Amino acid sequence: MLPRDQTFIVGLQVPNRADLAPTVQSIITKYGQDIIGRFGLPSSDKDKGLIVLFMQEAEAVDRLTTDLAEMADLQIRTVAFD
Repeated sequence: MLPRDQTFIVGLQVPNRADLAPTVQSIITKYGQDIIGRFGLPSSDKDKGLIVLFMQEAEAVDRLTTDLAEMADLQIRTVAFD
């Protein structure tokens, strides 16, 4: 298990924002206790959205990204900092 002082940034690009956002939000809410910060921006045409999540537990990041990966077209990137 990784140390708790490690920080993870999980970036999500949500295409077809109007269609996918409710499902993405539902999954994010499921992991709300594991998320220490969140930042979101819509694209200028409001069709896409960018969501950035800050987390500290590797296992929670793995569970969250596994659930999100089931959604077609959603782009997910994770960065870990010591």
